[in-house]
Amino acid sequence: VVTVHSEPQLRIRIGRDQSSATLTSTTSITVGPGSSDLGKARPYTFQSPLRIGHDQQGFVLTEADGKSVRWRLSTLEIRSNAGNISIATPASQDTPYPGRIELVANHNKAGQALGTFDTINRVGMESYLPGVLSKELYPNWDLKAYRAQAIAARSYANWEMNLPIRKQSHFDLEASQASQAYIGAKASDKARTAVADTTGQVLVFEARVLPAFYSSCSGGVGQDAIAAWPEKIDNLAPLQGRDHGGWGQASSKYRWGPITRDRATLSKRIAAWGMVNKHPIASMSQLASVQVTRKNKVGRPTKLRVTDTARQAFEMDCEDLRMATNFPSGSLPKIDSANLAYSSHAVYTIAGNAVTITGQGFGHGVGLCQFGAQHMASTGTRHDKILGFYYPGAKITKAY
Repeated sequence: VVTVHSEPQLRIRIGRDQSSATLTSTTSITVGPGSSDLGKARPYTFQSPLRIGHDQQGFVLTEADGKSVRWRLSTLEIRSNAGNISIATPASQDTPYPGRIELVANHNKAGQALGTFDTINRVGMESYLPGVLSKELYPNWDLKAYRAQAIAARSYANWEMNLPIRKQSHFDLEASQASQAYIGAKASDKARTAVADTTGQVLVFEARVLPAFYSSCSGGVGQDAIAAWPEKIDNLAPLQGRDHGGWGQASSKYRWGPITRDRATLSKRIAAWGMVNKHPIASMSQLASVQVTRKNKVGRPTKLRVTDTARQAFEMDCEDLRMATNFPSGSLPKIDSANLAYSSHAVYTIAGNAVTITGQGFGHGVGLCQFGAQHMASTGTRHDKILGFYYPGAKITKAY
């Protein structure tokens, strides 16, 4: 049961396995021991910019004048002494973040330092959400859609941060679509307004905060959460698929395809996904057919049977085949974004060396459809009515 009575403090992983990062502030930067090293050293003030690296002996902090100091700690907490703190890495541009930054050194199973670290943004929920809305929604969308998204995103974050696996982890959510897309402090005024308008409001069902899943476009047909993630979520009534009508038609992915994939390469890709995920389909030879074996009450596929040319049959959950179809195997060519399987609501047609895929929707299709929410908002529908449509039975409650 997930309940909430005060503003949650979140740990957002904004970078992983990094060898270095440069932190900047309009003033100085204070660095001290992180959460697992409290009391092991006193905080120290550095001038901006500050470059931080890591090797097997600890963190190395280097100021602009080239002076360096080594800290033999596994975690560091970093604060700007005025406003946001910005981070740049070899792989990403300078990005400002609210709150604090924590660097967590990575270790192997034997406890040996790997010379890399994860970067965590420690931030309050209400400071975090504007950076989610600004990334998840288009700038010209209606404020009412932004308000609906704010409540859904706040509810989702509350759910994910309380998963049992997070209690043993050094972060609560990812800054990517693995959780919710997040761009830090570069939030729009519209996003900030929507968050302020809905401060502390969450969706509640049966006395607990609802995991308010959402996706870009459902293609007009919602998916059951339990079908998308059979081992992750209960079969809650507000998260069961329903007819979403034509509300999301403005999305270019409302209907998509045909896309064409090379049959041999796709077969290897699906098998590679099976190998990594310990699924029997790892033994698949050449793909022969994909058949829908079960649908939800509104006709969206939930279970599939994949057959190969050796007449092996593999039962798969709908989302698993989408992930396998798009699996980024290092030994296979990178998939162009125009040739992705955008949803599991798709038909696979095999002819010769080609597999043609057509489908509808973008994403898992559970809960709120973002393009549908925008369409409803543009016709004057209030944010509470939008949420009532996509999460029937859930109630908006002010938790703090």
